[in-house]
Amino acid sequence: MLTDRRRCYLHLYYNIEQAAEEELSFVRHIMELQRELLEDRRAVDNETRYQKYFLCKDTPKRSAQESIIQDAVNRNKRYLGYFALLGNEKMDAIQALETYRNKDFVEKEFGNLKERLSMRHMLISSEKNLDGKLFVQFIVLIYISYIKKNAGEKTLWHLYYSIGV
Repeated sequence: MLTDRRRCYLHLYYNIEQAAEEELSFVRHIMELQRELLEDRRAVDNETRYQKYFLCKDTPKRSAQESIIQDAVNRNKRYLGYFALLGNEKMDAIQALETYRNKDFVEKEFGNLKERLSMRHMLISSEKNLDGKLFVQFIVLIYISYIKKNAGEKTLWHLYYSIGV
C-alpha cells in the first residue's frame, strides 16, 4: 500500500476527427447488430449488446420486432472522440500531448528498428555482440528522434520522410 502522497495530472482531450470515425464505426456496429436480429442469426457474444441497444418484442401476429433504444445509443455517443492522459509531471495540455506522441513515436521506431536490425531473432555468438547491436540501435533511435524533433519545429516533414525513416 502506498503511503506517500503523490500528485497526478489528468489532461482531457477531444478530437473531432476521431469522434467522427468512432461514430461511423459505432453506427456500423449498431446496424450489424440490427441486421443479425432481423435475420434471426443472433450471436451469443452479442447478447448483452442486443439487450443494451434494442427492445425486442415477440408478437403472435408479426413475430419478432426490434426497435433501437435511442437513449442507450445517445449515452454511448456522447463520449466519442474523447481521450485522457494521466501523468505525474506538471505540464500544460499541449506539452503533455506532445510528450505522449513523441513517446509513441519512439516506441514505434524501436519496433521498426528491431525488424530492420533483425533484433527479433538474436543470432549472436556472444554477449559482446548483443551489447554492440543494442548500442547501435540506441544511437539510431537518438538520431531518428532528433531528426523528427527538428523536422517538426521547422516544418521539414518532407525531409524527414524522404530519408526513409
